[in-house]
Amino acid sequence: MAGKFLLCFHDFSVWNYQKVVPVLEELRDLAGRPFNVLVIPDTEKASPEAIDGFRAALLKLKAEGFELALHGYKHKAEFSQGRSYAGLVAMNLTHGEAEFAGLCKYESERLLSAGLSAWNELLEGVRPTAFIPPTWYSNSFLRRQVRQQGMLFEDRFSVVTAAGRSFVSPVTSFAGIPKFLVMPAFKFGEAILKIPFGLPRIALHPVDFPSRMGEVRDVIRTALSNGRKLVRYSDL
Repeated sequence: MAGKFLLCFHDFSVWNYQKVVPVLEELRDLAGRPFNVLVIPDTEKASPEAIDGFRAALLKLKAEGFELALHGYKHKAEFSQGRSYAGLVAMNLTHGEAEFAGLCKYESERLLSAGLSAWNELLEGVRPTAFIPPTWYSNSFLRRQVRQQGMLFEDRFSVVTAAGRSFVSPVTSFAGIPKFLVMPAFKFGEAILKIPFGLPRIALHPVDFPSRMGEVRDVIRTALSNGRKLVRYSDL
């Protein structure tokens, strides 16, 4: 998949959509086309007005060509009797955000179904094109379960389509890392966008803005100036 890259905006939710939509539009103008938006579907405790506004924002983004993907259920891990020790370690490393890490088959399927149900309540008749587990930590069963639902699956190092086609996909992300590692992360992003193979990803989060907008612009411009084409999950 040489010459292409993915731009993925994580953690779009009912709690931040009003602030994030202008950022998405600015990034679209910079990148030259719409890209992937990873949606947290849970709206528990949100007001009916907020839910209606969130739904309207999602439908507007879809109409404008943005591709909507399912990003877990709550993006916050809940207690599970079926979570392995490795999963508990992942939860600790991510401050409880590794929802699907180390789950047993039953618990993984149950949580995936909960995410899909919440999605359908928001966007009945609109299917997510992909599933990305929060923080990319997963379990032994999730990839197959996602593909059985007809969705692309993304982890920390690869992207696998519903048909089983796999791409090596290094990712650069800046959220949740110490300040002294931010610049090395951007340099890593620039490096993977310059190599002539693979399908690199730029993973952005609401916490990156506005403080890191300048660096984000530089990374996207690096991709475009090296002749890479921005693609979406459905293009793979």
